[in-house]
Amino acid sequence: MNPEFERNLYLEFSVARLIGMPAFLLVIFFFTYLIDDKNFDEVTANSALGLYIAIVLFWGAKQAAESIFDELRNNTWDIQKTSAISPWSLAWGKLFGSTIYMWYGGLLCLFIYAVATPEPEHVFLTLVYSLGCGLLAQSLSLLVSLFSLRRKQSFNTGFSYLFVLFALFFIMPIMLNVDDMRNEGMTWYGVGFDVAYFGAITLILACLWTIVGIYRLLSEELRIRTLPWVWLLFIFFLIFYLTGAINLEEHEQEHGHGLFMIWLMISFCVCVTSSYLLAFIDDNNPMLARKLWIYSEQEQWLRMFQELPCWIISVVLALPTAVIFTLLFPMEQVEEVYPYPIVIYLLMLRDIGILLFFSYAPNPKRALGLTLLYMICLYGLLPAIFHAMDAEFIAGIILPIFSDNVLLAIIFASVQTTLIGFLLFQRWQGRLADVRKQNREY
Repeated sequence: MNPEFERNLYLEFSVARLIGMPAFLLVIFFFTYLIDDKNFDEVTANSALGLYIAIVLFWGAKQAAESIFDELRNNTWDIQKTSAISPWSLAWGKLFGSTIYMWYGGLLCLFIYAVATPEPEHVFLTLVYSLGCGLLAQSLSLLVSLFSLRRKQSFNTGFSYLFVLFALFFIMPIMLNVDDMRNEGMTWYGVGFDVAYFGAITLILACLWTIVGIYRLLSEELRIRTLPWVWLLFIFFLIFYLTGAINLEEHEQEHGHGLFMIWLMISFCVCVTSSYLLAFIDDNNPMLARKLWIYSEQEQWLRMFQELPCWIISVVLALPTAVIFTLLFPMEQVEEVYPYPIVIYLLMLRDIGILLFFSYAPNPKRALGLTLLYMICLYGLLPAIFHAMDAEFIAGIILPIFSDNVLLAIIFASVQTTLIGFLLFQRWQGRLADVRKQNREY
């Protein structure tokens, strides 16, 4: 048996806990039985689903995140990293082992739901959605905690919980609205699907990709060198999946956009979004940039790609789509905004440069907060102030997507990106000089 899973079994289960969970649920369901005129009917079924959400989604997600932080608090994480356990064994041992007690209670709740529900024809789909949502919530929680670990936020679980709670507001409606999705049709690449079954397949795929992400992050924690091919596959999968979800005929009639333009648009949006997301949650260490620089100078391309952050791959993939999009398709004004793809790409580089500038500071703990503050000023406060003053040209300089001239917008965005790049390079050189000085002193 997986040693990590076996260890969690011993930690999570005892005679008292084995008896305590069904005893607690028995009291709750006996109470709902009395409320429902001594019938196992709708009240009991809804209570069972509510308890499942509380036990598996909320408590289970918290426990999955704590499985990493508890190791750090108990000083056992380094022991696990140097042990012979494989990243795959550690991944599913952590994910399912730390939450096994929650699944014990959750499965009992689902059993009561299946017995008590007045709509047995919906039982199968509800069970699939419930299991999928529970697994997705827990795996997302573990994934976010691993990213927090990379950012050296070892004991600060607040961000993990906040992210998971935010995600649960999107996950729970999917689980609770299975009945409403029945018999609704949709098309994916022109093929008709039932919305409920298509959503179930999507949920399963989301769980699989999240578990793969946990495995890859644990591989990096165990210092196993890997190439970023999984991230490339994930990007292409997202583009392929989202492109098929667009109703091509309807979109072409309303906007005149063909399949190629839709593919370009989705590719650009996926690459830009993933670049922002990964850059903001990754550990942006100046020493990693130095390591990549040395590998490129020595032409050790394999080692360089093994160390390459995934957000850089997304940034590189976004460039050709931005250029082709800008050259081939004219942009339509959306109120006062001109969404030029190449300008958005340059602004993305500027924003990531600001983040790296603060991350390369001697005290980078507040880099994320400072970056968000600057972005609020650059995207919101300053343009709004100059718009209120009727200084449209200055507002276009600060936020080039307000400019109605694509060439000027590209120039303004390029100047900002170049300035941030210059300041970032100076900061990086200064940090390297400080490190060399400290090494000489020691």
